[in-house]
Amino acid sequence: MIKKLIIGFALLATLSHASWDNLPIQKEGSIQIAGQISYMTMDPVSGPMLAAGARFSPLSWLELSAIVPFGIFSTDSTHKEIDESNLFGIMNSQFGLKFQLSTGFSLYVDGYLPGTNYLKQGNFAVDLGMQHSNIFTSVIWSKYIGIMLGDEWINEYLHFGTEIDILFKSFTIYTALEIIKGKEALYNSSTEVTSTNFGVIFDIGAKIELSDNVTLDASIEITGGNRHKPKEIDEPTAFSISLFYNFD
Repeated sequence: MIKKLIIGFALLATLSHASWDNLPIQKEGSIQIAGQISYMTMDPVSGPMLAAGARFSPLSWLELSAIVPFGIFSTDSTHKEIDESNLFGIMNSQFGLKFQLSTGFSLYVDGYLPGTNYLKQGNFAVDLGMQHSNIFTSVIWSKYIGIMLGDEWINEYLHFGTEIDILFKSFTIYTALEIIKGKEALYNSSTEVTSTNFGVIFDIGAKIELSDNVTLDASIEITGGNRHKPKEIDEPTAFSISLFYNFD
């Protein structure tokens, strides 16, 4: 599964929660590109988002990846306090490194750049963690844990989750659950104030192999909790379609 919405700072960095996916990296020399279109509703904001990404495995134990999301949102007529001119632009772009330690274990480091859209986060953030996957004949069970740091390391978000993929002859059904626990220090305040944020992300979707090189991924994602987000906007729900092409 190529995941979508995220934690704290990268509010809508599509195609990923942590690294590109939770599986072992592709074979040495492999290149994969992806495109995604999503529709998100985050009352009172809604609209489509586009994303493009690519990953490359220059070595058998190393993967490089990049994802650039672009949001095109609008608000309903009752919320004019949000400037719609800033709802069109780049979200938090992601650049990642993934290191394969063994068949099932890997480490990842992702960097998120500031964006231009109103729903982006305006600072650099780093997400690092560990992944593990059990690959059986018709089931893949993945687990991961990571921590995201931002705002000069004042904000911290711990996230962990699990994913189950059920494999059929030409398609895969998957479901995933992620839990986010965050601490946000208001460093602009004259006193040290810390608020705690909690969030849950649930995904369900399917991947269809259109050919040996092309895969279609359709999913729905539902989020909840009070994790870090613009205070006047609800937690997002997203409907996404992604297309992947392998050059190997």
